Amino acid sequence: MITDIYFALASGISLRGSVPRYATALLDGRWHDAHAAVAGVADGSARQLREGDPRILAMSDVMSLLGFDEEAEQYYARALRTCRDSDQALRMLSCRNAGWQALRRDRFRVARNCFLRIARDRDATPAQRVEACIGLTLTDHGLGQQQSAAQALDHARQFAADADDKLWGLATELLSLDLQVQTGVRTTGTLADHVFWRTAYASGAPIVARGASDPAAPSVRTAGQLHDAPPLIQRQVEYLAALATTAGGDAGALRRLGELIDESRQQGIGDVLRRMRIEALLAALAGGFATAAEHLFNAIGARQPGGKATPYVDLDLLYASAKIAAMRGEMLEAFTQYTTYSHEALHRLRSEALTWRMLDPCRTAATQTRGDDVSARLPAKYRRAYWYIIENIGNRALTTREVAACIDVTERALQIVFKRCLGMTPGEVIRRVRMEGIRDELTDETGSNATVLETAHRWGMTSRSALTKSYRRYFDESPTKTIDG
Repeated sequence: MITDIYFALASGISLRGSVPRYATALLDGRWHDAHAAVAGVADGSARQLREGDPRILAMSDVMSLLGFDEEAEQYYARALRTCRDSDQALRMLSCRNAGWQALRRDRFRVARNCFLRIARDRDATPAQRVEACIGLTLTDHGLGQQQSAAQALDHARQFAADADDKLWGLATELLSLDLQVQTGVRTTGTLADHVFWRTAYASGAPIVARGASDPAAPSVRTAGQLHDAPPLIQRQVEYLAALATTAGGDAGALRRLGELIDESRQQGIGDVLRRMRIEALLAALAGGFATAAEHLFNAIGARQPGGKATPYVDLDLLYASAKIAAMRGEMLEAFTQYTTYSHEALHRLRSEALTWRMLDPCRTAATQTRGDDVSARLPAKYRRAYWYIIENIGNRALTTREVAACIDVTERALQIVFKRCLGMTPGEVIRRVRMEGIRDELTDETGSNATVLETAHRWGMTSRSALTKSYRRYFDESPTKTIDG
């Protein structure tokens, strides 16, 4: 799936009220025009920065979409510095930015934890929660967890119904169609050895009809909303229709798919173009178009755009490499590529297995793999301070002064950086980590029979009254009620 399409939709919909010219251009698919609409923020005065300016976030989003990642990071930092409304707003913005950037780099565990924090936050708005659930859907799909993706999408629809901007609903319907088409292409009989995606069958994910004249957007059209959709959604619907029918063996759809790819190439959006080519390559292989598949494979090349480093290889491209080698008669190369693909697919599934322990993004429990998402939102030096907290969380005498000393900074500096990047002081981080850890153990059915206080002691909490007060603050219930279910 093309993550940047949904990132652009989320940015455009979120900022329609505050930066309308930018949002309109982004939702039209004119991303360079969107950049021009907010380019003036580069010369913003110090007074504007103190007061806050939504164009800063818009600028960071569009710079990221255009592939200028370093500049985007600088604007994200500025957006956080100008977030003066509340600590809660800063936390939401920090998680949102880190989540999308991690997802765009295939750092799935970090992305999932960031989006989960927003989806489970009682103070998050419906718009923030639907955006987070869209991110969760994309993350789970990227890991082949189709049932989890479908569950996250259901929650996105529920939140979209409560959001003020009804375009969120249209975005979720597009995502639903995308899931169907992507799963359908990858689970055709021709691609039966694409083993990573066999999980789609096991999870009961819906499969789009092969070779249908137009399988596109049944839910959108049924609602009679397509004519009101922004051009970005309409073009994506057309692209998905061409993708699905190409996989069904329709030569006319293959030609249209090529035209859509050419249009994207002319717009100069490298990441989107590369992803479209990879998806078209799979569709061509599924539809039996060998010549077109080889042409697309050659056009993609082996390197990521801009030398972008990711912790994961692209499994679709690695799989296609093996198929293309076999088509060329290079059987040894095909065997080598497929072996590498199989190992990488297994590694991805195994390395993320713990992520699914607590799946429901609306569950009140805060259980998730802690650390990855928080540290990703801190500067490199201060990540060491966070990990010092994690490593010493059981020490009831742990203080902010001790944490600051471990990285040789003042308490004041530590407070400022944590507050600016996380919306929490180091002390608040310590309390949150302890409460989440205690709740993890209390909700773990495979855990020990320790009492609540014994569990709390392991996490550095010795006062029953302090435990109960903090626990209620975070989870709206007592530890005993958590145990009773």
